[in-house]
Amino acid sequence: MNEPNSILQGSVAHRGWTSVVDPVTKLLMALDLALLSFCFTNLLVEIALVFVALVIILISKAGKSAVHAIEFSSFLIFTMLIIQGLFYSHNQTLLVSVVGIRFYQEGLLYAATMGCRIFVIILATSFFMTTTTVSENSKYLEQVGLSYKAVYVLMSVCYILPEMMANMKKIQMAQRARGINQQKTILEKIKSILPVLVPLVIKTLDQSMERSIALRLRGFNSPHRVALKSANLYRHEMVNHRGLSLLAIILIGWKLWIIGSKFI
Repeated sequence: MNEPNSILQGSVAHRGWTSVVDPVTKLLMALDLALLSFCFTNLLVEIALVFVALVIILISKAGKSAVHAIEFSSFLIFTMLIIQGLFYSHNQTLLVSVVGIRFYQEGLLYAATMGCRIFVIILATSFFMTTTTVSENSKYLEQVGLSYKAVYVLMSVCYILPEMMANMKKIQMAQRARGINQQKTILEKIKSILPVLVPLVIKTLDQSMERSIALRLRGFNSPHRVALKSANLYRHEMVNHRGLSLLAIILIGWKLWIIGSKFI
């Protein structure tokens, strides 16, 4: 009689650690990493957090998607470094001068810190999105009592970045097939992003509207809708939820205290 349970336990034991951690725990881990990056202003601490996020990504075997996400955001971070290095309001110490253009230490440090925070958020989000599927997240969140409408909004926000990346790749491939937007150098690749933005946003919004209509036709708003139970077996759910939630509350309180102490 205990044979089915033993089989299930054996299958859980042979799965990776990300398979036995529930989606809420993964989401709280990503949130705590992001909050930690905003609680510190030291560049070395931010670099250490980026390293921790990279280790988590490598252990969870989600490196490929993280690399694509970092490439997608590199142009923004590079632009931020240039702008802050030149025009940051607290610039005082000259660091380097290139063809008469002066870059200051304060602005570059500020931009580098913000860039590390962006990397931490990207890596943490990539970890969550790669190690969990949309169906798994939806089933689990509904199972723990969250409204299915709130689940849909949350999943749409979490998965809009990879969806936009996939759409951008398709648009660029279509342009290359027509002999448009040939990319040979890094500068040409950066310039090629701007003409893609308008069709990218339109295509993403169009897909969101089609998804919304399809869900309504399938009875998504039906009052008699019953949430499906997740087939996965998770470990230490409540302990992980409470511990990570407490850490998030402490980090938020700490940041608010730091902000408030500046006005006292």
